[in-house]
Amino acid sequence: MKEAARPDQPTTYGEILEKPIDTTEIYNAIRAGGRNRAPGNDGLGLEFYTVNWTVIREDPCNILNQMITAGIITPKQKHGVIVCLPKPHGMHTPGDYRPITLLNTDYKILSRIKARRLNPVLEEHLRPTQYCGVPGNTIMEAIATVREAIAFAEFKKVPICVLSLDFKKAFDRMSHKYQ
Repeated sequence: MKEAARPDQPTTYGEILEKPIDTTEIYNAIRAGGRNRAPGNDGLGLEFYTVNWTVIREDPCNILNQMITAGIITPKQKHGVIVCLPKPHGMHTPGDYRPITLLNTDYKILSRIKARRLNPVLEEHLRPTQYCGVPGNTIMEAIATVREAIAFAEFKKVPICVLSLDFKKAFDRMSHKYQ
């Protein structure tokens, strides 16, 4: 028998996504982040939050809740610094650099919390045969599925057509002009 929802518990996806963030949720998001990463424009890396958590725990909670409930995200919080890192084989052309964007840690923490809250929505609305965004599905499983389909077709002597699309250069062919 399904347990009745408590009045103080969110029941719809909208309520779940927009409910106030608590310190436990923030701490879990901090722990899930990668270590030794470059900080964003504010200079505060994940290590700052980890080391000072007992002292600052309410401050990120207040900031993130203001970001989520009031929809107030300042331009500085959204501002990213683009850095071009050299690829291992050399630095002769612009293509030999990999651009990355350094975002502020508070923005990354909020993104991680939102992503965790979206997981139940994804699980309910995406098909298990989809591989992108479905928890537990990996690209290796997609490759194995294709191989199994080919092997099955060969075994049953059934004609099969496999279409492989290479998206590696897809974004190179898009217009990147901004006004």
